[in-house]
Amino acid sequence: MAQLDGKVVIVTGGTQGVGEAVARHAADCGASGIVICGRQQEKGTAIAAEIESSGCPALYVRADLASADDCLAVVEACDQRFGRVDSLVNAAADTNRGTLEDTTAEFWDHLFAVNVRAPFLLTQQSVRVMKREKIAGSIVNILSIAAYCGLECIMAYSATKGALSTFTK
Repeated sequence: MAQLDGKVVIVTGGTQGVGEAVARHAADCGASGIVICGRQQEKGTAIAAEIESSGCPALYVRADLASADDCLAVVEACDQRFGRVDSLVNAAADTNRGTLEDTTAEFWDHLFAVNVRAPFLLTQQSVRVMKREKIAGSIVNILSIAAYCGLECIMAYSATKGALSTFTK
């Protein structure tokens, strides 16, 4: 499978779950570079090393996507290492629970920072690199059925996925 030959892919949340699976699959599909990010330094470094050992150059960037600066640093690190961005997969998300009654303003803001603002900032910066390099790239935002059904126990999370769905459209 060589659908990604010559392509550099950024995958948020690449240190676990869906993001990790996407990063590994992109490497298996012939990507010429993978950038993953997450908060878990040891795990991220190990996954990047495993991807590299399979023959695909990889870079782990420690990032807390609640931080706008960290979001920008992910794309900057990719640009510095590979000189391009062909694809961005926004797989990272904070899935912590909260009902209408127990969700604080701080928790609401945190979820929106990670689940909505981070994909926006990463997309914005990636598109700037794509335009500079004249790349017709791709951006994938991982959604959830929660975007369409606001369950009581994940009310705030559902709202973020609804917002991300609208942003994607």
